[in-house]
Amino acid sequence: MIRTRFPLAVILTLSTLTAVGCKKEEVPPADSAAAAPAPPPAAAVTTIETGKHIDASKRIVDTASTFAPRDTMYVSVVTTNATPTTTLKSIVTHESGAVVDSSTQVVAMPATTGGTSVTEFHLVKPTGWPVGSYTVEIWLDGQSAGTRTLTVKR
Repeated sequence: MIRTRFPLAVILTLSTLTAVGCKKEEVPPADSAAAAPAPPPAAAVTTIETGKHIDASKRIVDTASTFAPRDTMYVSVVTTNATPTTTLKSIVTHESGAVVDSSTQVVAMPATTGGTSVTEFHLVKPTGWPVGSYTVEIWLDGQSAGTRTLTVKR
C-alpha cells in the first residue's frame, strides 16, 4: 500500500504545480482616463501691445500708449493654441465710461500646432479722438484676457 500512495502523491503534487505555473496573470483593465489622449491646451493671450504702426506680421513696430487726437491707435494681440472658433473682442471705453469702439475677430489659425497667431485691432476717428484716457479690454472666447490704457493728448 505504501507503494501506490507515493506515486499518487507525486502525481498530485506535480499536477498542482503545473496548474499554478500555467495560470495567466490577470491584468487590471486600463483606466479609460489614462488611456484617452490629453485634450489640447486652451487658447491663451500671451501679449497685448499698443502703438502707432504695425508691420506685415501685424506686430507693433513702435510701442506707444500716448496718442494725438488724429492718430490711428493699433492694438496687437498675440495668442497661442488658437482653434478655428477662437475669437477676440476689443472693447474701448473712454474715461467717462462711454464705450467708443467694440469689434470682434476670429483668430487666424497658427501655422503649427501650439504656435502663435497675431490679431490686430485699429482705432480710427477721422474727426479726432477727444482728449483723455481710454481703456482697451481684450476678451478671448468671452473671458477678459487683459487691458491696456491709452491716453490722447493735444
